[in-house]
Amino acid sequence: MYSSYEYSYPHSKEQQPIDPEQLFMTLKNILQQVKSHAAAWPFQKPVDKCEAPDYYDHIKFPMDLKSMQDRLKNRYYVHKRIFTADMTRIFSNCRAYNDPDTEYYKCANTLEKFLHQKLKEFKLLD
Repeated sequence: MYSSYEYSYPHSKEQQPIDPEQLFMTLKNILQQVKSHAAAWPFQKPVDKCEAPDYYDHIKFPMDLKSMQDRLKNRYYVHKRIFTADMTRIFSNCRAYNDPDTEYYKCANTLEKFLHQKLKEFKLLD
């Protein structure tokens, strides 16, 4: 049985539970650094239908940094996997919708590399 602050899954390789407040502060720090990165500009807010009218026809599960900020404030991210899944969705949505030679696609690749560096730095990569 897991205690209230242990968010490990039964089949997880993790040994040490992460304190919810520590996780919150770490994810807040990472998200702020990602949002401040020069390549983050396309992902700051939800895609505007006026700028990409067919976006929501192609992308069924949109995600952006503002939505992630809101989720973080509401303590939605009880485990690092949920946070990284949302962040990864931003990049995969971008690459699914945009061609590889676009600035958006390149920003997704750059920001994803930055995110992985931060996850390693904070020891959140499995």
